[in-house]
Amino acid sequence: MPPDPDHALLQAVAAGDERAIERLYARHGGAIFAFVLDLCRSDRAAAEDVLQDVMLAVWRGAAAFRAESRVRTWLLAIAYRTALRDRPRATVVPFPTVHPRLTADTDVAAAAERRIRAAAVRRAIDDLPDALRTTVTLTFFHGLPDSEVAAVLDIPVGTVKSRLHRARALLRPVLSEADRPLEGSADGL
Repeated sequence: MPPDPDHALLQAVAAGDERAIERLYARHGGAIFAFVLDLCRSDRAAAEDVLQDVMLAVWRGAAAFRAESRVRTWLLAIAYRTALRDRPRATVVPFPTVHPRLTADTDVAAAAERRIRAAAVRRAIDDLPDALRTTVTLTFFHGLPDSEVAAVLDIPVGTVKSRLHRARALLRPVLSEADRPLEGSADGL
């Protein structure tokens, strides 16, 4: 694994550098919030509380970081445990919205069709059991390799792989429909 540029930043946090925690928040706060918002099932107030708890835990526990993973993985693990602890405040499931870019030469009907398909995939992911949805989110939307997903969730790598396999099986019908050529397009003739 290449050196983690955030490690020095976390060491500065451990030394009490307030600017370092601000920089760490600037670098990772958005990703942590998005992950926590998903775990808190779209309850923004709960997600904001969890994010604050995470940053406080980082401030207090930075010296305990053992550099066995990237700092981002460690932050997401703290977020996961904190959100699980606070989960009773959860309400409904969100997912990142996919907006196709419209340009002057974009066919509006095709763009609408893509948006409908993206929404169907998003709903299918939202409907996955929590363990599968969280594994999919960390893997595909946060770009973590299986080993880091395992570290965040505190599960074996084999469990990550089996959850991804199960999620793909459950999503296959929706993904197959989403891959179907657009009606009226050159591919659909």
